[in-house]
Amino acid sequence: MKSLIIYFSTYKNNTEKIAKVFANKINADLISLKNLENIEEIETNNYDLIGFGSGVYKESLSPQLFKCIEKLNLKDKNVFVFSTSGIGMKFYNNKAVKLLASKGAINKGSFACKGSFVAQEFSKNKIFDIIGRLSKGHPNYKDIRKAEEFINKVVSQVSGA
Repeated sequence: MKSLIIYFSTYKNNTEKIAKVFANKINADLISLKNLENIEEIETNNYDLIGFGSGVYKESLSPQLFKCIEKLNLKDKNVFVFSTSGIGMKFYNNKAVKLLASKGAINKGSFACKGSFVAQEFSKNKIFDIIGRLSKGHPNYKDIRKAEEFINKVVSQVSGA
């Protein structure tokens, strides 16, 4: 099975760490949107599974990821969405999941885990300071193990194993 992971990760490269876990586990090709100049160069025809990932920036996945999804032909493609954030919740993925469905893609799953961040760089609000302390050191070995379990389930769904 040929797989592709497309991701956007800048702040602490937490999402990139998870993208690389997925890629290593299933021998997928990796495309970082951080320095990609032309989304049209991404060819999806030869892939059986495509993952889309992003860190959470201002309560949303990156605009670059949404732009990429908009431009790609994803009809009948098996896809999944993943993200990292201070709280590590999957609800941040919902907008991308809905957009992929509107493009005719077949969602095979959604994954999220915590990613470390420094609260003072974003807000003086004390709640963010607490969240920042709780996310310190993430993604950690437990997050990586959960990511590996997730991708194994996705692959077994796609391959019918």
